Amino acid sequence: MFNSRFTKFLNKNLHVLGLENVTVKDTDFLFKTLKQSFSDVNFQIFDAEKIAGKAHIEFAVLNALKAFKTGKNISKSLPVEVMLYVSSQRQIGKALKMVGISPETKNLVLVVFGVSSEVAFKVLDEVHRLVGGKINSEVVEVNREKIETIKKTFEISDLEIETQMFGNITLEEAIKKLVIERIALLATQQ
Repeated sequence: MFNSRFTKFLNKNLHVLGLENVTVKDTDFLFKTLKQSFSDVNFQIFDAEKIAGKAHIEFAVLNALKAFKTGKNISKSLPVEVMLYVSSQRQIGKALKMVGISPETKNLVLVVFGVSSEVAFKVLDEVHRLVGGKINSEVVEVNREKIETIKKTFEISDLEIETQMFGNITLEEAIKKLVIERIALLATQQ
């Protein structure tokens, strides 16, 4: 589907990290502080409860990269483009409301791309310092507790889920597949 350059980028330069039990008091302050400290680093932060696994993030990042490569990007910024693809939306405001962080966020996913692991962990350490919590990248994965939130966020119907539930496919796998289909649909609309 994607050429080897995209795959190499994904395997070496995409870091999907998580924090649980965070306290996000002021999202503007958080992003301003991070951008001042890491002005040359591309990163994005998502509410982990609305993320359908690492594949959800990877597929969104690959589509955002492809959009920039082909000149079909919606935004002028790679982190914003990633936000749009993760949410499967064309409008930034709607994307932020869907999958962005807020004071209600309890678990978050930090995505850092285009840098070494060392730099990615420095960004994670700073986020951790600012919002507290515990480092736990498992918060990105789909579990039974997140399913209802993901269904609501991406407007996934029970009928859609039923159509995916064949063979040995679990409910979590069906949810992942349906979210990824929404991203693919956005990519085809470009």
